[in-house]
Amino acid sequence: MRLWSARWNEGQVIVEVILILPFFLYLVFGIMEIGHLAFRTILIHHAAYEVARIGSLTAKPDVAQPGCPVPQLNVSHMKIVGAQMLPLNTEVRVDGPIATLADPQEGCMNYDVEVTVTQKVPLVFPLTGLALGTPIGSPFRTVSGSVRMPIERPLFK
Repeated sequence: MRLWSARWNEGQVIVEVILILPFFLYLVFGIMEIGHLAFRTILIHHAAYEVARIGSLTAKPDVAQPGCPVPQLNVSHMKIVGAQMLPLNTEVRVDGPIATLADPQEGCMNYDVEVTVTQKVPLVFPLTGLALGTPIGSPFRTVSGSVRMPIERPLFK
């Protein structure tokens, strides 16, 4: 009788493992995928920051004279740099110059540049698209990062 009982318990353990293993693996893959998406989000935000910094430092006024000219951004160069940083499935949107506040010392308006980088990130672990895909069930998730940065201007006074 004991032999039959021991075999029954071994079979019960195997059945329990077979029933629980898919849920456990889905949980582990989901946690790993969230970590992967967090890494890609940080990467996208850093790329947006670098593109905004390039735009901020390379903006030129319409005229090279003292006064309050509106700066002009080199948008095509900024988009090329963004595409070089994140080459696959990436969209770089540049808004600006955006007027902010007047500088009380100089009496001129200050301007910002806003950069939004959007990337379609592939999900790398199995079945995670069922919960994390955009749209649900897709093997991709759309991640975007946006940075707003003041445009640097020389002080002519």
